[in-house]
Amino acid sequence: MYRIIVFLILFIPFFIFGQKKDTISRKMIKQMKREMAKKSINELKNGVLLVQLKTKHKSIEALKKRGFIQRAEKIRKEQEEDNRNIIKGFNEYYDFSSVYFFYSNDKKKVENHQFDSVQFITLDSNTLMNLPDTSSIYRKLDTANYYIAEFGTNNYSNSTLRYLPNFDDQYDRGLEFEALLIKNKDYLQLSHPFPYYVKTNEAVKVGDLKRWETIKKMNQKLHYFYNNQ
Repeated sequence: MYRIIVFLILFIPFFIFGQKKDTISRKMIKQMKREMAKKSINELKNGVLLVQLKTKHKSIEALKKRGFIQRAEKIRKEQEEDNRNIIKGFNEYYDFSSVYFFYSNDKKKVENHQFDSVQFITLDSNTLMNLPDTSSIYRKLDTANYYIAEFGTNNYSNSTLRYLPNFDDQYDRGLEFEALLIKNKDYLQLSHPFPYYVKTNEAVKVGDLKRWETIKKMNQKLHYFYNNQ
């Protein structure tokens, strides 16, 4: 009995201290995530959102080399239509910040901040076109904060959670989902509490309206977080 009492006296304080230390650590990490999110939302509000549009260039070229010309052309037209819908959706339902569009072919140039070599895209009479004069965009991006948006699959292992201590890049792949995602200039997916995604399957409508509904919901979430930070 005496030995049990001595054990409790000696080790309970260490156990309690350890629990308190872990609690403080979790609180600190939560606060760090909150500060990261607040910084990002304010930078985006006063900065630029660059929307990356897919081209499926590699898939199309591979099909052409194998002689599947009609199939390649079908995929090209479908992707162009999707890109038109995305631009229309942002033009109609996104007003949280300035927004510009570029093709995924220029991803490396954007990553390296070589904006004078990036071709920005616009929509004119339902036709995808290169912006003729992009000098004002280059000047703006030289000084403004910018973030990247794209439709894709979320990836926790490639996110701003890497900036936090004790980051673990092992996660359940079952947590992956298709969404409209927002990333920083280093192409790291943002993290909670920043409203960095809207799942595409949350949109109840289909086709053009599904893209638009997703974009509209993202715009609403950004405004809400900005106004309630």
